[in-house]
Amino acid sequence: MSTLTLRRTPFVDAVLPGSGVVRDTLLIGGGTALTIVAAQVTIPWQPVPFTLQTLAVMFCGLAMGAKRGALSQMLYVAIGATGAPIFAQAGSGWHTMTGLTGGYILSFAVVATLLGFLAERGWTRTVWGTASAMAIGVALNLGLGAAWLSAFIGWKSAAVHGILPFLAPEALKAAIVIAALPAAWKFVRR
Repeated sequence: MSTLTLRRTPFVDAVLPGSGVVRDTLLIGGGTALTIVAAQVTIPWQPVPFTLQTLAVMFCGLAMGAKRGALSQMLYVAIGATGAPIFAQAGSGWHTMTGLTGGYILSFAVVATLLGFLAERGWTRTVWGTASAMAIGVALNLGLGAAWLSAFIGWKSAAVHGILPFLAPEALKAAIVIAALPAAWKFVRR
C-alpha cells in the first residue's frame, strides 16, 4: 500500500475546500497569526514562561497538515528572529532564539510537521488518535526545549524547570484539542 492511499485530508481542507497558492498563503499566514496571538497569552515563569503558543503550534499542524503547519511555524520563527516582538513576553531577535527558550521555539516547526503528518493519516478523526498525536507533540516540544535549556542550566534543572511545571498545563491544552477536533470532524461528516 502506498503512502498516497494512506493520506487523508487535513481538517482545514474538509472545511474550506479548494486549492491554490493564495489559499495556502492565507492559511499559513493565519496559522502564524494564531501563534503570535497565543504567544502573548503569558503567565511569567522562570526560566520558561507559560503560554498558549504550543496549543497554536499543535493545532496548526493537526488542522492544516504537515506542509502548511510547518510553514506557518517557520514564518513565525523567522518574523520573531528578525526582531519583531512576537515571542512570549514580547521577546524577539537572535538573543531570544539562542537563549533559554530557543529550543522550545525551534521545536515548533518540527512539532507542527510531525502532527500534520499524523493528521494526514487520519489521527485527528478519533479521540484516541488525537490524544496520541498530542502526547507525541507535547513530548517532542518539551523534550527538545529541555534539551536546549539543559545546555544553560544542566539536565536536572532543565527537567525541574522546563518539563515538570508544564505537564499539567500541556495536558489541559491537549484536552481542549482532543475534545474539539474529533467532534469537529463528526460535525463536518454530517
